[in-house]
Amino acid sequence: MARKIKEVFIEELLKGSLHPLLEYVQLDDTLNMELRGDEVTVYYRGGALLTIKQDTYNLYGLTEKYHKRISFLKPSIGNLEEYIPKAKHKIDVYINTVKNLLGEKDIQQQIARENNYSQNSLDTDYFVIDTEYQDLGRFDIVALRWDSKSSIRKLPKSFLPTITIFEVKQGYKSISNESGMVSHIEDFEEFRLTKDIEAFKMDMISVFNQKRRLRLIKGMNKYKEVTAVARDIDFVFLLANYKHDSSQLRTALDIIDDCKLIFANYMGYGLYTRNIVNKQQFIEKFL
Repeated sequence: MARKIKEVFIEELLKGSLHPLLEYVQLDDTLNMELRGDEVTVYYRGGALLTIKQDTYNLYGLTEKYHKRISFLKPSIGNLEEYIPKAKHKIDVYINTVKNLLGEKDIQQQIARENNYSQNSLDTDYFVIDTEYQDLGRFDIVALRWDSKSSIRKLPKSFLPTITIFEVKQGYKSISNESGMVSHIEDFEEFRLTKDIEAFKMDMISVFNQKRRLRLIKGMNKYKEVTAVARDIDFVFLLANYKHDSSQLRTALDIIDDCKLIFANYMGYGLYTRNIVNKQQFIEKFL
């Protein structure tokens, strides 16, 4: 299923009954709104805080895992200022009492915030199109490389933005488990060779442009809409909070022929092209 939403859904968020929710998200940088084809979901720390269904525009709140079947306030456009803080607290409690199960999702949302709607977002080289993508494949982050140089932001004919998939791995235990680095590369290769890549790229272009219209990516409305992207898709590992004394990463890299990895820019989550290196460069720099 495509991730872009219908035009009438966009208009309802921009001008209709759902506008108070959109405005709330625009003003609260701890929230992240993602487009899901037939619904829109608002996330907090990687947890689904509420979902709006297409056509009916009904709002659905936290799933039972967050409140253990105890009666909890149902969201509505009229009670957002009451519901959202209480729902945030439920997610906080869940994260801190259920062994931090939202760890990587929380990091994904921090990356989206830093590159889409922080005070520095226009200075990074990537914009996050989608997190927790699940359609033609399963990817942590789908982003658009659009270098921050002013000459490139104006989309000269010689430059096409690049769809980039970032796979987030938190801690050393995530490197070689059943969903570790090697399996992710295999999954990406299967995706690249067997799926409708053009449909994927066009859908991601649509989602990016819709997010711009909704002002979920700050400051981008002054630039032209993206209508085409580069032919190839990049795949990059983002390793968060890795324990350097562990040998898991070196063992995994020894199995992999080559790959791309990104390192931090002075401790932040801003994504910059200059910080993306290949396997050998990463080994020489860090291992």
